[in-house]
Amino acid sequence: MAAADDPDPVKKKGQICEANFFTAELALQRGVKEEARRLFGLALADCPPTFVEAQAAAAELKLLGASP
Repeated sequence: MAAADDPDPVKKKGQICEANFFTAELALQRGVKEEARRLFGLALADCPPTFVEAQAAAAELKLLGASP
């Protein structure tokens, strides 16, 4: 998350979105579904709607049985 920090708030939000999404994917790969669900939720909340990670996070949440 420290690497996602940026003085430009728009860029920072996008980078935090990506960090949460890919950390969620890693958690999912490791079988830590609750953490993955939490991080996908954060990614969905932070991702600009134009980011593919926003759509992917919503799809992953649906597969995990959580409502986006």
